[in-house]
Amino acid sequence: MLDISAEKLAELKGKGFLFMKDKENFNVRLLIPAGITEADKVIKMCEIANKYGSGVVMPTVRLSLEIPGIKYEDIENVMKECDEAGIIYGGTGAKVRPVVTCKGSMCKWGLIDTQKIGMEIHDNYFPAPAPHKFKINVTGCPNNCAKVQFNDLGIMGAPNGMVKIFIGGRAGRSIVPGIEVGRIKAENVLKAVDICLEFYRAHGKAKERFCVTLDRVRDTEEYNSFIESLKALA
Repeated sequence: MLDISAEKLAELKGKGFLFMKDKENFNVRLLIPAGITEADKVIKMCEIANKYGSGVVMPTVRLSLEIPGIKYEDIENVMKECDEAGIIYGGTGAKVRPVVTCKGSMCKWGLIDTQKIGMEIHDNYFPAPAPHKFKINVTGCPNNCAKVQFNDLGIMGAPNGMVKIFIGGRAGRSIVPGIEVGRIKAENVLKAVDICLEFYRAHGKAKERFCVTLDRVRDTEEYNSFIESLKALA
């Protein structure tokens, strides 16, 4: 068993290096922003897996990749090689998490360019601080491959340059379907993210998910004003 302090483990987790069940090695979480990346970076990830890990790469349900089997003494080298290749590691903690998108306009059903919207959100908000994890999913149409209702903020493509907005969803041990606020212009998605994060930071408690915050303040003037400000983006 690796002799390492809880403080150091927390520091490494914040950088995307997750202590494995064997209590000896680490998974490193590598980000795929908006679910798309260059093939050369994927090749480099595989090289790192063979060089420092157990020789496998595992996809996560949020479109990241993880390499298991990283030894503690190799972590600095893994970070160095990722930095040189422009590969992002991390994606954990009380912050905006990596954005998940479906194929969007690459799919015949897609009503919006999910990759474009996803990258705009990633570039502007990852990894912005929040009271707790804040997950954003973008799906291109009502087929809802990205399951947007089960995220803190969900965006669903709609006809005529519009998107549906869902807030306060959650999956996991306790499941909370998000509230459908209504349709807004697709060009206003970043404004919607701004409004949600501003409200969450103003009213959320540490380690309190967005759905809990919304439920706690639901019968207040602040909550009603928040909802109206989102609807005003239509």
